[in-house]
Amino acid sequence: MEKQRKCSLEEHKGNDAIMYCPECRIYMCNKCENFHSSLFKNHHPYKLSNEEDFFTGYCQEINHSIELKYFCKQHNKLCCAACLSKINKEGDGQHKDCDVCSLVDIKDEKKNKLKENIKFLEDLENKFNESIKELKELFQKIEKDKENLKLEVQKIFTSIRNAINEREDKLLLDIDNLFNDKFINNELIDKGEKLPKKIKSSLEKGKSINKEWDNNNLNSYLYDCINIENNIKIINEINENINRCKKNQKIKIKFVPKEESLNNYLETLKSFGKIYYYKYSFRECPNNINENRKYEITGEYNNIFTKTGPNTYAGTICTNELDKSIEEHKWKIKILKTTQNKYVMVGVAPIDFDINSSSYITCGWYYFCYLSTLYSGPPYNYSNKTSGLSKVNDEIIVVMNMKKRTLKFIINNEDKGDSYTDIPIDKPIFPAILLYYQNDSVEITEC
Repeated sequence: MEKQRKCSLEEHKGNDAIMYCPECRIYMCNKCENFHSSLFKNHHPYKLSNEEDFFTGYCQEINHSIELKYFCKQHNKLCCAACLSKINKEGDGQHKDCDVCSLVDIKDEKKNKLKENIKFLEDLENKFNESIKELKELFQKIEKDKENLKLEVQKIFTSIRNAINEREDKLLLDIDNLFNDKFINNELIDKGEKLPKKIKSSLEKGKSINKEWDNNNLNSYLYDCINIENNIKIINEINENINRCKKNQKIKIKFVPKEESLNNYLETLKSFGKIYYYKYSFRECPNNINENRKYEITGEYNNIFTKTGPNTYAGTICTNELDKSIEEHKWKIKILKTTQNKYVMVGVAPIDFDINSSSYITCGWYYFCYLSTLYSGPPYNYSNKTSGLSKVNDEIIVVMNMKKRTLKFIINNEDKGDSYTDIPIDKPIFPAILLYYQNDSVEITEC
């Protein structure tokens, strides 16, 4: 990429150059270019660009402007006589102590190198085009996965909002029903307002019947008596409701939970859900691995490790190193299949763990599930050392503390402390697995 040049005119030396004139051998800013183009219409100035280089034939070092006639082998660069000067002054003599030759002497070498570079660029172009195609497909898949994940989150929170709204509506309805039942409402007031009139009319009717009682109108009088009795029943019911509502005025209806419970609930909502990437996935088996150490990686997150080669130890490490900025890492190993007595080793290993070597048992720090013993490389060099841990059923939890540099194994929910201390972490380290028998399989998951 061409570096930004400045205008050659002393008065404009602070201005960025936009053009170069090979005939005048000067750089020009916008002001100079306008003046130059009107004076020298037969010149052929170049437009400068930060994205592509151009060749003027002259040295571009400041104050040189001399024709390029030499080649510096150390710096792989064309240079001029001023660059080779024995006097190191104002940019002169930059290559005075270098191995320098003429351009003619280097032309055959550069021509042959050019052929190699052309072949390399042709191959690179084809590979790069294919890589870009794969990159676009991968990007589309990632974008689709991202949108699907967003939809999943939105679906869950929509269901939460719907549940909250339904609960709110139910509580509001409960408040209406409870207040209507326990306290004075409009219906009771309406009935109460009609009560005096009802009492007065029943009273007047009763007095009238009592005064004018005549056995000849017995049917009519009995009918009126029954109506008065029914009215008195209704009056008593309304009056009882009024008195009950008056007594209920001391009742306090509250909404629970209390403030503390509400705050706890809100805090739970704030931290509800988790977005994370799957840290513990195994490295794919290389094509050139020894046949005896072949294995395959399966599972939704590439987190199932299965030995496929003949019976001998095969191992691998996870794709992501244990982050030193995180104090404690914890993962779980589940034994999915074991041919004989759980010949499985779990632990951690450094980045130079060689899965094609027979000596990687001494390159790392492991727990051997079969004998409940420890194997490791420096600084311990354990070989079948008693651990004091219980034998594994189906699952084992591995805990690596990056701050304390300790490694421990939790067997059957039993934590007996650190099995390893002072583990060197100057190199990146990774969760590691070793399997012995063909078709044995384990799964690694987060805790």
